[in-house]
Amino acid sequence: MNISRRWLVVFVCCITFESVRLLSISKTGKDLNNNDSITIEVSWGTHDYNLRTIPSLQLVTNPLVSRQFSPVSKQIFANLKQLNAEYARYAVWFPYPKLAVAELDPPSGSLQCRNVGEGYTIHLSCERNGGVISQVDFASFGTAAGACGQMKQGACHAVDSSSIVQRICVGQKTCDIPATTDIFGDPCVGTVKRLLVQIQCNPAQNNTYWNFTYIDPMLEDFLTATDGHSRIISFSTQPNWLFQLDTPHIYPDNATHVDWSYSVGTKLVDDSMQALGDYYGRLVAWYTRSGFIDEYGLKHNSGYNYNWDYTEIFNEIEGEHQMSIEYYTRAYDAVIQGIRRHTNNYDMKYVGMALENHNEFEYYKYFLNHSNHAPDIPIDMISYHFYAIGVSRVDPVSWELFFPQLDKFTIEVEQIEQIRKSLSPQTRTTIDELGVILPDDNNPNAPLFPLIYWNAAAALYAYSWGKLSRQGIDVVGHSQLVGYPQLPNLQLEPQYPSVALLNWTTGDGTAKYWTSKLLIDTVDIDNDQAVVTQTTDVGDQNIFSQAFIGTNSSRWVLIVNKRYANINVTLPNCTNGRMQIINEASGFGPPAEVTLTSDQIALSAFAVAIVHMPAAEK
Repeated sequence: MNISRRWLVVFVCCITFESVRLLSISKTGKDLNNNDSITIEVSWGTHDYNLRTIPSLQLVTNPLVSRQFSPVSKQIFANLKQLNAEYARYAVWFPYPKLAVAELDPPSGSLQCRNVGEGYTIHLSCERNGGVISQVDFASFGTAAGACGQMKQGACHAVDSSSIVQRICVGQKTCDIPATTDIFGDPCVGTVKRLLVQIQCNPAQNNTYWNFTYIDPMLEDFLTATDGHSRIISFSTQPNWLFQLDTPHIYPDNATHVDWSYSVGTKLVDDSMQALGDYYGRLVAWYTRSGFIDEYGLKHNSGYNYNWDYTEIFNEIEGEHQMSIEYYTRAYDAVIQGIRRHTNNYDMKYVGMALENHNEFEYYKYFLNHSNHAPDIPIDMISYHFYAIGVSRVDPVSWELFFPQLDKFTIEVEQIEQIRKSLSPQTRTTIDELGVILPDDNNPNAPLFPLIYWNAAAALYAYSWGKLSRQGIDVVGHSQLVGYPQLPNLQLEPQYPSVALLNWTTGDGTAKYWTSKLLIDTVDIDNDQAVVTQTTDVGDQNIFSQAFIGTNSSRWVLIVNKRYANINVTLPNCTNGRMQIINEASGFGPPAEVTLTSDQIALSAFAVAIVHMPAAEK
């Protein structure tokens, strides 16, 4: 989800925005200037296509999800459990490195080094095999920089740094040193400082820095909430020290501080990619095989023996580490081989690519060609993403533009499907990020959108699911369960608030959440099939509708209002049927349910309705 790379879509939308406004029938959310109701004409006896598209969602890790930081975490996971979603995607994403990467620092080698920011505490250890800290090779509180073995003082340096660290640490098995001016003095008032230390152990030892403190609780809660359902786990963030970097990347010491620059580096240090595969193998073994053996032969025990169906390999590969499809395909194979080495699990299925950009047909042609992969490497599922890009945070009329963007995307999907069916027809597809991003979404000063926005974004998801079901896409994942604006009380920077499905202050469902639940509860892909559905809406400018019939003769119709306007619809023979409707009036609650007393249905702006038809007369 990188909005900066979607600038072209925004540009096109901006160019067309004014003309769309002029053509728009309604600018106020009032009734269309049309006295006639739109009629939905269903041929209940005429098969259209088999329904196989599963409505789902994704949850992206961030501090508001974590029970360690969040006052609404319990409600978030209760709502996730209530969804009963299949193929929910759990994305462990890079902006919060301590929440995403289990080995943030490389194995030590013979030198032990640590690096923390001012106000945090450095922890040094030589306790393995009864060792002690025997020597301080380098210590500097100030603006020192450099990798382990290459540390150098900066222009700002507390002159007593080494003597202070020696006095506290030499002869100790472990020591903790606060990086504060109380300890070291202040060598440069007003300058941001760090404490860098390099030590030696006696006897010499090698350490690794695996740490699951912040990763475990969220994954535990996700797997508990989705127990009994298919899941897609995406450990999408690689340790950036695996990549060639001119200088080490300094990640935030605070787990809740954002680091949008963490995914640096384009080429791996180990071109064989075995180290990359080993990282993922150990990571998956931690959760599925009770633990792993680290780079120096030490066993790390977790006690976890989870199972999940699919592991997705990386995220938006064009943006995160700027991988070519050839380079990514090698990495995909290496990760699978690494997981198999460390878990001996050959039953795990895999999801590949998670593409961000559009019309990258050469990526699909290369990746889906089995001859480009190592022997015995499966291509179980591919994934790619779609976001409608808003041009205004506050103008509901502009949100009518979401729908033509989806129409354009479905043309691209048709072409991708042709490639997939030609090269690897057994491979499934998940569009596992689908939603809306409003402009300036991560700007803390951006205005909050009006509540009707939740209905517009919900309508876009329902419309997307309906359109993509015709193309037989296996899974359509609503993005994303938790996002938020700036939350000063929790000291959190914005995290795509317009993409959220839940209210960030209460954890309650928005219209987006309830639309997902409505579809999940209604759709029965084992039994439902679409029947031919037409309307009198010329060009389908105002509503979308699709009717389905089940093997038990149940009949239901999805109706989506694509306009910021009230629209009247006629659905013949729906009298005495039951309608579930999500609209502005339903707010943060579940869909309203009404028994229809006529064939006339009133849809308020951006409403989503499912009509359960009365039993057909025999």
